[in-house]
Amino acid sequence: MLSPFFAKCDGILLVDPVTRCRDYMPNADRTSEATCAMIAISSATRLVCGFIADADRDRLVLCGVDVRIGSCSCPVDDLVCGFEALPHA
Repeated sequence: MLSPFFAKCDGILLVDPVTRCRDYMPNADRTSEATCAMIAISSATRLVCGFIADADRDRLVLCGVDVRIGSCSCPVDDLVCGFEALPHA
């Protein structure tokens, strides 16, 4: 389930869109800086958020991450499969 609060999320779920392998990275610090740093070191190239502040989005885009907005009520698999149709953040 997506967190509606980017900086306060419990962690990030990495999903390989081809193999559907999943890995979870807990977010112990729960700050926007820590969340952005986790995403940057994860080598993720795509990100789906329920919400993201402009400064955090811009920071991730500079790292080469394609940031999209998805509904917190959608299953993760639907968000992964429908990534291309999601609106840009």
